[in-house]
Amino acid sequence: MQDLLPTQIIHKFYLSIVCDDRTDRTTLKSDRISFCQKVVMLRLNVVTLSLNLMMLVINVVTLSLKVIALSLKVITLRLKVIALSLKVIALRLNVVMLVTTRHSLITAIVDSGTILQPVPSFESQPEKPKRQTKIKALQGWFEKTQPTPSDFDPDQARWEALKEKHNL
Repeated sequence: MQDLLPTQIIHKFYLSIVCDDRTDRTTLKSDRISFCQKVVMLRLNVVTLSLNLMMLVINVVTLSLKVIALSLKVITLRLKVIALSLKVIALRLNVVMLVTTRHSLITAIVDSGTILQPVPSFESQPEKPKRQTKIKALQGWFEKTQPTPSDFDPDQARWEALKEKHNL
């Protein structure tokens, strides 16, 4: 049996039921077996196609999930770039504020007519008394510092620092 159409196979199958001739019966019987084999093969092909279709759907879903994951990574990177840009802007604003503060301090000093006094020379001062400490890291620092003057008022110094800090 060559490649017969399903309708032709069904027609032959029908003839095998109707025909009474013995020779035709054996031929039709083999045609019936061939028909059953072809039906089974068609069903297997349908199942195979269905499985292939399911695999394609699963592959499409997998690819879609990968695209979503990559999109989320891109969004994360863009948010990090925005955060870094905001940090750069904040740093630039800090620089502008520092320059403005420096400029306003210089302007205030010039406008007040304050004449800067030269710093007295340290060479003319008598030998500094050495301060003793048990902390080794502070020993060198104490050698570089000067003792507080006798007329130093800590409360007045705090008040001056607060006035300067808050522009009072």
